[in-house]
Amino acid sequence: MDAQEVADAFGLGRASSLSEPVARGELGEIRRLDTEQGGFAVKQEFEAWDVAEAETSTSYHRACWEAGVPTPEPLRTTAGAFVAVVGGEQVRAYSWVDLLDRDTGLEPVEVGELVARLHAVDHPWPTTAVDPWFEAPVGRREWKGVLKASRAAGAPYADRLAELFPSLVEVEQVLTPMHPLQTCHLDMWADNLRRTASGDLCLIDFDNAGPADPSREIAMVAYEFGRGESDEGDPARQRAVYDAYVAAGGPGRVRDRSDLALTVAQLHHIGHRHLTMWLAARDAEARARSLAGVEEFLGEPLLLADIDRLVEACGRPPADASPGP
Repeated sequence: MDAQEVADAFGLGRASSLSEPVARGELGEIRRLDTEQGGFAVKQEFEAWDVAEAETSTSYHRACWEAGVPTPEPLRTTAGAFVAVVGGEQVRAYSWVDLLDRDTGLEPVEVGELVARLHAVDHPWPTTAVDPWFEAPVGRREWKGVLKASRAAGAPYADRLAELFPSLVEVEQVLTPMHPLQTCHLDMWADNLRRTASGDLCLIDFDNAGPADPSREIAMVAYEFGRGESDEGDPARQRAVYDAYVAAGGPGRVRDRSDLALTVAQLHHIGHRHLTMWLAARDAEARARSLAGVEEFLGEPLLLADIDRLVEACGRPPADASPGP
């Protein structure tokens, strides 16, 4: 991919360099583009996306940036779109931000306030359909099939998966259909909410955004950033995230187990994907990459007891006592 062609597509002036990939996600990789106007992040997709979907998610990202949510600015092409095709590749461009490593120990009040600001952005989604990734179970039959295949393949994690099998099936009882109320980010894990080199928080990667229930998103954030040093979660941190969110005007309310449905669904689909990738891998390097994800999933599973502790931590009537959605 040519640096000047990318710069021309987004009207960024004379280009001096386009780096090798500096970050990699599930759907694409990031390169740094330097031009006479400064440094920019260029996201190149691994596979061609539906352009309409990419435009929709990036339009929401832009609305959040304009509303003051701390996030890189999505840049428009000279034609006014967000997606450009350069050298046959779909790319998008953003202002450059120096990010620190992922950290679930971010200051909880800052995290809660950021989510409240995000949920204040009114940007309707063109459909109310919810992707199964965010609400559907993996299911007993599929978990059983993966366990059987893992044992047959001599997988190093097979005994641990067998030990957790009943709990993985049990916790999926909290999964209920989502009733979308507004557009949400839907991927607010520590990979995507980070501290910057200047000390601020920064939210990235809006590609999974879509219609959802904000109660389920704040519950997921309270889980992710409320863990602290304990795999079981730190109730004080969980409550601090949630209280800050409510105090800042966030509309979601954590009331019962079903509010953790988004968290369970995503964790299980992510874990299931790593397991199937390990089984499908054809070389040691690919299996090693997949095994890291498998071990993370099986090492810190979200169980019903964890859900109950989080609901209890967040479930007291908030100070404002205002009804949520």
